[in-house]
Amino acid sequence: MLIALSTGDASRHRRWNLIEVASPGDQGDTLRPRIILIWVADIYRHRGVGAALVQAIVDDFGGHVADVSWSAPISSPGRRLARRLSSKGIWIS
Repeated sequence: MLIALSTGDASRHRRWNLIEVASPGDQGDTLRPRIILIWVADIYRHRGVGAALVQAIVDDFGGHVADVSWSAPISSPGRRLARRLSSKGIWIS
């Protein structure tokens, strides 16, 4: 299976509703797990692999999917995954 995952922690974030540009006034400085990169080979996409990777990060951190910060820029497939997992928006860093 071809999968890549890169993570880290970040403490500077902006909230993004996944539709409009992130508001500069809507910021946070809480330490959050940060997704730098998730890559899943095309033949394994749409099988829950990306969601399982995000959930593994959340489980390790001890929080919720909404607590995760996503590294910008976010690709179109990344936005679809984020929207599916956190429909009210995400933190970006």
